[in-house]
Amino acid sequence: MNFMDFAQRNSRCHALPDGFVLWQADGRSDSTPVCLEVPDSDMIVHALVLAGELKVGWGNRRYSLTSGCFANFLDNPLLEVLDISADARAFVMLFSASFITSLLKNMPPFPPSYVLKIKMLPVSVVSAQTVRIFQKRIESIVEIFNDDSHCFRAEMLKCALRMFMMDIANDHIRQENENGELPSVGRKNVLFKQFIRLLLARVRHQHTVGWYASQLCVTPQYLNRVVKSTSQKTAYEHICITLVGALIDQLENTEEPVSQIAEAFHFPDLATMTKFFKRQTGKTPTEYRKSLK
Repeated sequence: MNFMDFAQRNSRCHALPDGFVLWQADGRSDSTPVCLEVPDSDMIVHALVLAGELKVGWGNRRYSLTSGCFANFLDNPLLEVLDISADARAFVMLFSASFITSLLKNMPPFPPSYVLKIKMLPVSVVSAQTVRIFQKRIESIVEIFNDDSHCFRAEMLKCALRMFMMDIANDHIRQENENGELPSVGRKNVLFKQFIRLLLARVRHQHTVGWYASQLCVTPQYLNRVVKSTSQKTAYEHICITLVGALIDQLENTEEPVSQIAEAFHFPDLATMTKFFKRQTGKTPTEYRKSLK
């Protein structure tokens, strides 16, 4: 089921139409199984379990999320919720890839070590203090959703979501500082970290795998293999996702003409940017901007 359709049918869900759903999962009210998907895109999921148990499927694996668990699933179009225990209480946050890319565009980047960690271990048991911090932050997001008369509700929600993301990053960095830097598992992971840092810094100006490979002193084929083996996406897919997020940020938060945005992002011409954006999102930049209004 399309995750936005699920939100419309479930009274325990709150949603932003551009790609975010917050589901207050409750074993007494929610039936299972249910499969939630983002059409033609990947999904990012955060789940915080306060009580009981959720059994979920992500990719080809099954996970049991119990009280005190925090899950962060990346880069898959489908979340299967297989079972919810009668005593379960959890917050499940679902993001489309384009929404979260736009959301995080103006934030300090997540530590690359965090991405590597959750690729290997997407579910962890967090401390009681961290549960309280995350729960308080998510409950504040619910409060903003409930105030539907507020003139700036959408902007406040995005600010609150960014604060939650910074809490997640802060918890990871704090653990690294306490336990020592996570050991490197080889040159491939180092190269992946370097690629992500470079991509975040230069995506407005450079859109080709060849350029990033040349800066990292490897061949484009090798860079693609390393990035694919580390993150299940090719280097070009990472470039597309990050570039679309940056374009969406400009379309949403500026009044610049689309032609000027194309020039600022170093596309050869407006037609090239329009073709790229429509291939990634299903809409032209102009159609996307009109849909916001």
